[in-house]
Amino acid sequence: MTKRIIGLAVAVATTMAFAGTASAQASDPREFTLNVVHGIPGVVVDVCVNGEKAITDFEPGEVVTDVKLPEGTYELEVTPAGEPCSASILEVTAELEGGRFRNYTVVANLDDAGTPNLLLFRNPMRKTAAGEARLVVRHTADAPAVTVWADGSRLNRGQQFVWGESRRFNVPEGEYEVFVSLAGRTDPVIGPVDLSLMAGFTYQVYAWGNAEAGYSLAVIPVEVGQEQ
Repeated sequence: MTKRIIGLAVAVATTMAFAGTASAQASDPREFTLNVVHGIPGVVVDVCVNGEKAITDFEPGEVVTDVKLPEGTYELEVTPAGEPCSASILEVTAELEGGRFRNYTVVANLDDAGTPNLLLFRNPMRKTAAGEARLVVRHTADAPAVTVWADGSRLNRGQQFVWGESRRFNVPEGEYEVFVSLAGRTDPVIGPVDLSLMAGFTYQVYAWGNAEAGYSLAVIPVEVGQEQ
């Protein structure tokens, strides 16, 4: 089954209709960026925005990135594939307005009790130091506390890294072998995978899945530039 992106511009049109023509003409031109990750194993879904289908036939492990949206409030809903938006099984409100955050990611995932839910993350977009990349690792899997490893070293220094948490690491650009183990263990439960990290980029890494279906990583690279 092939995923179809109808376009989140449908949601933009809906939001503008709510606000009225005059308000739309006077709206803030600053854009926000939204990414969407499907991290629920074994189910194909559709994604609705403000009551309109935006993504259809969205399969586990797939991502949609770099969707530009104007400032506003967006109701994001997940339905079984082919069902109307009124049949939503998951919902989250994204308040895209003001502040210094302009880049967001919403993740359909299983929590550490196996319950489907939606998590909304704000993504750091500051420039990296010269020669460095930023690795943002997020625990969105049905799993207990884990440890994240890069080239044999523990990134989170043995601290408990539990579902819903996000950790940020600045690392020199280069090639890394990354894997995830259960806390207190050294054998991989996700990976290892090879990541090529370029300076001036942030790499969002999402651990997703469960013990029955297996675990995987979804990666979203975003260019942020380097400090001079």
